[in-house]
Amino acid sequence: MSILTGISKDIRVLVFGLGACLGLGSLTFSSGQPFPLPPPTPFPGIEDPIPAPMPTSPVTIGLQSVATGMVSPVTGTFAPGHPNDLFIVDQTGQIWDLHMAGKGNDDDDNNGSGRAPTTTLFLDVSGRLVPLGLSPFFKYDERGLLGLAFHPRFQQNGLFYTFTSEPVNGKADFSTQTINNPTNRAANCQTVITEWKVKYPGESPLTVDLTSDRVLMRIDKPYFNHNGGTLAFDEDGLLYISLGDGGNGNDTGIGHYPGGNGQSLAAGNVLGKILRIDPLRRNSASGKYGIPEDNPFAHSPTIPHEIYAYGHRNPYRMSFDREGEKLLVADVGQNSLEEIDNEVRGGNYGWPIKEGTFLFAVNPNDPNILSSGYVYANSPGYPPNLIDPIAEYDHTDDGGKSEVRAAIIGGFLYEGEKLKELKGHYVFGDYGSGVGAKVPAGHVMALFENKPAYLTIAGRPGALGLFVLGFGRDFHGEIYVLGNTTGLVSGNTGQVLKLTRP
Repeated sequence: MSILTGISKDIRVLVFGLGACLGLGSLTFSSGQPFPLPPPTPFPGIEDPIPAPMPTSPVTIGLQSVATGMVSPVTGTFAPGHPNDLFIVDQTGQIWDLHMAGKGNDDDDNNGSGRAPTTTLFLDVSGRLVPLGLSPFFKYDERGLLGLAFHPRFQQNGLFYTFTSEPVNGKADFSTQTINNPTNRAANCQTVITEWKVKYPGESPLTVDLTSDRVLMRIDKPYFNHNGGTLAFDEDGLLYISLGDGGNGNDTGIGHYPGGNGQSLAAGNVLGKILRIDPLRRNSASGKYGIPEDNPFAHSPTIPHEIYAYGHRNPYRMSFDREGEKLLVADVGQNSLEEIDNEVRGGNYGWPIKEGTFLFAVNPNDPNILSSGYVYANSPGYPPNLIDPIAEYDHTDDGGKSEVRAAIIGGFLYEGEKLKELKGHYVFGDYGSGVGAKVPAGHVMALFENKPAYLTIAGRPGALGLFVLGFGRDFHGEIYVLGNTTGLVSGNTGQVLKLTRP
């Protein structure tokens, strides 16, 4: 059964009289409506939010190597009019065009020919990026080239768009950098959305006009982490942009509003949000793109008109179905829960009030921003103006003693023809057992009636043997796993693996 059955396209928020429910104080949300919440229990709260271990589904898949030798591949997509090409984004700044030799959707999983794809460099923006790696000795990073989307009318206009982390270059279009910043520290970087054009949309391979770049927006980022990073078009040619809460931890620190960027609808704050714009129009405040008339805050005097939904921590990956109608967002949690959201116009997804369906709190006695956040009560459906995820899972299978999952890596609804058992199911993954783990232990997963489960991989008992970094989907609806063996932006262990029959 498809997970999208019966899900409304627009938000329907029921606000009802709560009386003196719980009677334990109240919290005022961005909507201005107070809802009482129970006070946090002492740290560490609930260490194993979902006690049952992650199940393994009866579905078995194969994985076929399609490309190797990359650094950190993070997403993959296709260009309209080019059904045999898969464009892979490498975090270090390269976009690779993998040209399949055959039709790509016949019975032969080697794309109809038995030959490996040919790989050509489509675009290199590495010179525009901030230097990657937290230090010369530890090359972990969440910044880089993170997103790519081709316009639905690419065959006519030749336009595509990138999401990059770049050095601060002048005044940003959106910034929270003056908030909670007594020393006036500069932004860590700027998120930049850029429009590009190819010379001849019908030729193969495609050639980018390197003089065509047009910056649509710059957004100040207070910290290196929680960037979001996805660009996706809907059926109407509107561009959706996923943005994290600004980084650090607990949605606190320099550049974070009181109560969290995820909840704040202050002027200039687009962090912790999903944005929606029309790149072909020019009616925005900057004149660089258009604001859809039915954006939820399109007529607000103060709230950014670009906001489509909010209350996110790090919506690193999101995707539409192939019709561009339903949007699923995989929001990376902090220390306890990972969630999948059905995104609707004007929706508030709860962060940092909630992590998943659980209430979230910060330990005031722990100065470590990485460990101080915790969950303390399961609260599905409450507060009623927050939208709970359609699915969630936790990090542990043994009562909190060890971490076997760390961060959700969103994927795609499977709409291909090869794997009938996965038709209509959302395929995604988990990074693995955490940053700095010595053994890569990522997972490939799927939703079955909104319940996450591991997929069994033929010939690979146990974990995948990779850090899962992203997923790709080709023109035919087939899905690819992207990962490497280091979890870092160094080396050449990055690879692309196609989901096949076992």
